[in-house]
Amino acid sequence: MLNIVTALKIEAEPIINKYKLKSSNGIYQNENINLIITGQGKIKCAINTALLLSKHNCPTLNIGIAGSDDYEINEGFFIHKITDTDTGYEYYPDIIHSPSEEVYTVSKIGKYYKLTDMESSAFFEAAYKFLNVNEIILYKIVSDTPQKKPEPEKIPDLINSHLNIIDLLIEKFSQKNDFFKEIDEKISEAKSKMRLTKTQQNQLKQILTLYKIKNIPLPAFKELNKKEEVKKFLDTLNVF
Repeated sequence: MLNIVTALKIEAEPIINKYKLKSSNGIYQNENINLIITGQGKIKCAINTALLLSKHNCPTLNIGIAGSDDYEINEGFFIHKITDTDTGYEYYPDIIHSPSEEVYTVSKIGKYYKLTDMESSAFFEAAYKFLNVNEIILYKIVSDTPQKKPEPEKIPDLINSHLNIIDLLIEKFSQKNDFFKEIDEKISEAKSKMRLTKTQQNQLKQILTLYKIKNIPLPAFKELNKKEEVKKFLDTLNVF
């Protein structure tokens, strides 16, 4: 599952149309996507990003347009650094793919940086309350420059030409979910057969994750009732 946050309806419409999203209580959805349109500016973005994540806690993409004094219209970038020009605060999202660039978040339209928008810092701040940094993704598409002002009627085409990014992220996070699904099932099996403390459950998850990474078959579990037996069994699994 992937959350998508856009500031403007005109940015969201190509996504809604391509993925056949249906509106439900202000959130557009299908089996893979939850999308919210926040409105322009930091306050609206923060409030509505938090609203989306309070209902759907999963990796979240902020996709939208940006101004630039350095790049051409329709160039697109993942974001590896956000600078809020009002506060001076800096934020560092995880890099999903290249190319990547820094974005500067402003409160008023006018000054241009390499990439300039009005929501990224607020999006990151709100999302980080719910998610790990590697689940917070930003992607910005250049829509205007100091020499060429934004043309609203062209924004849907700009978004459309970068929708492969959404396909990439849906595939990436579905693979991640599949990776941990088998591990979670094995932990449930282990809990049904032996008494595991919370610490031992976490230990077992770490061990099984390493098994998966190293392509070692996951172990079978047997009925164990004594604490000493459980501890000894976990020790035998930890071969790393």
